[in-house]
Amino acid sequence: MNQLVQRLAGIISNDIQVSGLPSQEFPESRWRETILFFLFGIWSNRQSVVYRPKINFGDITLRLDPGDGEYYAYGTAHEELPYPFPVREDEKLTVASWKQADVEVALARFVKNDRIKLLTLCFRYSGRLMLWKKPRRSQYGITATDIPRSWGTRGPEW
Repeated sequence: MNQLVQRLAGIISNDIQVSGLPSQEFPESRWRETILFFLFGIWSNRQSVVYRPKINFGDITLRLDPGDGEYYAYGTAHEELPYPFPVREDEKLTVASWKQADVEVALARFVKNDRIKLLTLCFRYSGRLMLWKKPRRSQYGITATDIPRSWGTRGPEW
């Protein structure tokens, strides 16, 4: 409940960071540009992105394991509702694959297609990550459920 209160009060930042050498931080208002920056960096094999291929949405991280070509998520799981407004079925995009190509195409579609309001990514080990577009174009929402708090060299750490 405390996390929900902090998020509603704006204490938890929705700024986004793309890791690499050096890592780059973007304000929430540039969330679309940031996701595309990350994707184009992966696709062009830009060292500043692929060195540590992950994108941090505040306290939730989406990371690519280049060795097996799979994405996973970790960070602070949220108990709040995934989105505060009704979404029609044709405005949802759900990807039940953690494979690199599937996740990256879904992220690109979410950013570029204004009809898609909610993206849900489901992962192999557990959990799901949900991104949604807020009514103001410069804002996004994110939540995750059943994700590990961190991911070490031995895998997920609950």
